[in-house]
Amino acid sequence: MIEQLNNMKVRVAIAVAIVLGGLLVAIVLNSDSGSDRWRAECGSTPADPADKQAGSVAEARRALLSTGKDPRLGIEIVDLGTCAVERSWKADQPQPTASVVKLLIALDLIDRSGVPSDSEATAVHAMLSASDDRVASRLWQQNGGPEIVRRQVAKLGLRHTTPPADPGQWGSTRMSPVDVVAVYRYLTASSSEEEREFLTGALASAPRTAADGFDQHFGIPRAFPGAEWAVKQGWGSSEARRVLNTTGLVRTASRTYAVAVLASWSETIDWPTATTALTAAMTALKGSLEGGKV
Repeated sequence: MIEQLNNMKVRVAIAVAIVLGGLLVAIVLNSDSGSDRWRAECGSTPADPADKQAGSVAEARRALLSTGKDPRLGIEIVDLGTCAVERSWKADQPQPTASVVKLLIALDLIDRSGVPSDSEATAVHAMLSASDDRVASRLWQQNGGPEIVRRQVAKLGLRHTTPPADPGQWGSTRMSPVDVVAVYRYLTASSSEEEREFLTGALASAPRTAADGFDQHFGIPRAFPGAEWAVKQGWGSSEARRVLNTTGLVRTASRTYAVAVLASWSETIDWPTATTALTAAMTALKGSLEGGKV
């Protein structure tokens, strides 16, 4: 009898330990899943500081000018902690987005049908991380093409964003650096946690080689090797120009930034020259952000 009671006590103790262990695991998992790493509070229009570090902007411009080929450059970098513009150059002038417009395609899809799941989640993740054009083209046609851009302009209050003149060419959508940063500000400050985690998770897992074989680790990823980033890059041809854009969120040692550096050249420039120049421009800008510390 005593032996039976002792055995019962042992079984009860084991059961209690299993339950408590399960509770601890659940707490840890819930804590991790609720981390919401890219949450920020910069929902209002960022303040415009007096000092925009003209030297770093000039150095970034020189990196592009050294290539020749009629370079054009637009810059907007906002500190999401202070909600202040850190660097800016021709930030209200629209340029072709190339694949950066996939941010609007993804946001519009979520507005219409919620955060995707199953095979559609896999497809949208590939569109954002690996920049899969096939997924973008399908969603563009499926959801109204230029109407996607118009809906997001109205929703996000974008001021310099227009759909492409040719309705089938989604990469020729035009956005200003200010508007691109506004998309990232919406994502970090106003979207739901589920939406934010899905989109930033895709952007943060961008592989070096995109779906079309292009090396998409130019600009932000190359300039901030020690920082955490979530990027949407863009490359392609539009309006007889070679387009190369680096945009995204960057977290350094103590700050989080929304970055949009948009560039284009005449189509006679080669991709290695363009990517090297844009990375040099981004590196120049990074060097003046909190002393370049990451």
